[in-house]
Amino acid sequence: MSARLWALVAVVAVPLAAYPLVSLADGAPRFPTRSECVRAPVEGEPADLVFGRFDDPRAAIEFAEHVVGVGFVGTEAIGDGCGRWKVVLEDVPSVEIAQEVQAEAGTVDLAPTLELASGS
Repeated sequence: MSARLWALVAVVAVPLAAYPLVSLADGAPRFPTRSECVRAPVEGEPADLVFGRFDDPRAAIEFAEHVVGVGFVGTEAIGDGCGRWKVVLEDVPSVEIAQEVQAEAGTVDLAPTLELASGS
């Protein structure tokens, strides 16, 4: 084999061989806990109203469209960072206002939960 071919093999083979060792250096794979995915709201901090969580992004988008259709403009379907999709109205200025919106949602058969705003 020529030196150039050996160099090409090394460029491809070394990272392939090293990847498993590097990825295992921190131990077994780690998945987020429930507390990392869903954080309780805090008085005085912005809150998110989560209308639902879904495994299927299409179902989340359809539900978000329904929620917007009944008047909760700004609601969208987004990845929650934990492998699911959430239908959420983000960054309501305070928990108190979020509770008012939550009560209003109940009048149209929606039951959102309150969470600490994603950006907080």
